[in-house]
Amino acid sequence: MRESGRVIFVSRNGAMLVVQHDDGCALVEMLGHEGEIPIGAQVSGDWKAVAGEPIFRDGRHYEAYFQGNWPGRAAAIEVARKTGG
Repeated sequence: MRESGRVIFVSRNGAMLVVQHDDGCALVEMLGHEGEIPIGAQVSGDWKAVAGEPIFRDGRHYEAYFQGNWPGRAAAIEVARKTGG
């Protein structure tokens, strides 16, 4: 089910996003279009997915891989930094 969220972290290479949503923070790997979704962007997606799923922003969809959820932002950001620079 698609829910809204806000991007709170983008890795240096733009490939890893951390999205804060109602149930915690999702780690999302962009599959192309790296760097096109900035910090603070409102996005939507199926945050419970752990698979290839699109992420949506402003009526446009981007291919992505959802890598899981964390209850707090610190752990999700740490993983994003380690994997995406």
